[in-house]
Amino acid sequence: MAKYSFETTTVGEMLDTPEIMEIIQKNIPDVLEHPLLEVGRSFIFNDALPYIEDMVTEESLAAFKADLEALG
Repeated sequence: MAKYSFETTTVGEMLDTPEIMEIIQKNIPDVLEHPLLEVGRSFIFNDALPYIEDMVTEESLAAFKADLEALG
C-alpha cells in the first residue's frame, strides 16, 4: 500500500510535504491558486476533487496520482 493516496492523504499533508508539492506543481499547479485551498486542508484529497474539477484534466489528475503513489 502506498504511503500517500487520494483515499487517505489530506490536502494539508500534501501541501506540507515538499515531495508532494513538487508533484502538484508539476501536474496540477492551478489548484495552488484555489481561493479555498487553506480551508480545504482537512479534506481527504478524494473529497476535495469536486471543488477543483474545473482546474484539472483527467490526464493531469492521473499523472499526479501515479507520481503520488510512486512516492510510497
